[in-house]
Amino acid sequence: MGKVTKLDTIYYNGRPDGIRSIRKLNSTITTYVVPRALLSDAKKIVGINNPGIYFLVSDNEGANVDSIYVGQARNGIARMDDHKYKKDFWTKAILFLSDRNTFSLDMISGLEEYGIKVVNECNRYDVLNDVEPKYVIDPYDLGVIEDIFDEIKFIMATLGYSLDRTNIEKKATYFLNRNGLEAFGLYDSEQFIVLSGSTINLDSFKNISKNVEDLRANLKKQNDIIQNGDKWILKKDISFTSPSSAASFVIGNSANGWIEWKDADGQTLDKILRSK
Repeated sequence: MGKVTKLDTIYYNGRPDGIRSIRKLNSTITTYVVPRALLSDAKKIVGINNPGIYFLVSDNEGANVDSIYVGQARNGIARMDDHKYKKDFWTKAILFLSDRNTFSLDMISGLEEYGIKVVNECNRYDVLNDVEPKYVIDPYDLGVIEDIFDEIKFIMATLGYSLDRTNIEKKATYFLNRNGLEAFGLYDSEQFIVLSGSTINLDSFKNISKNVEDLRANLKKQNDIIQNGDKWILKKDISFTSPSSAASFVIGNSANGWIEWKDADGQTLDKILRSK
């Protein structure tokens, strides 16, 4: 058994999809998850105006190519008012705020700069920060920032937003080979991730779902699927709620992902996971 981590969660609306705060044992950071529609309610929570950093995220059902914006907040939730009227894409804000105002301006500037770097390098999201911050992290602060961000990455992962590509590359990889397509991905029982570098068939058939078809079209429009000779290559990792929607994305038609995805020995996902 690995290291045990305890998280305490408060559900302010009594709903799992409402306003939440999350706290790790002995941490000085509190995480607040605030749906856009509940911003006014969130302002009543004690401590939610403390300084820190935040992620604005946009979720798509089924086939997830989430958009993320990273920012710093000197006054917590109050910073979201500006984004409510100037940024349309986001559906929820995830704020990581210090207790008792322990974050200095230099610290939140460093966390913002480091956070933008992390989300760009994990290559899984549309990062909507148009301007990179010019702040230079002091080498003496870097170790503290990395430690804080380890906690941020852990909590983001529990919320369904992995920011760690290292873990992706270490996990078992599954392959889909059909009619010249070479796609590869991983599955953790909650989501299937089609990894960048996979080849995609961009011909769509009538059996493909509208969500998957729209996703493919949007990725091509954004140059996240690019042409290389006679092949189309995926340039970022894309997560799905099931192996079948992931296979359908690659093939361009309805597909049984439990049969299509296989390991390096040719065993199907169905045989590996369902026959145990």
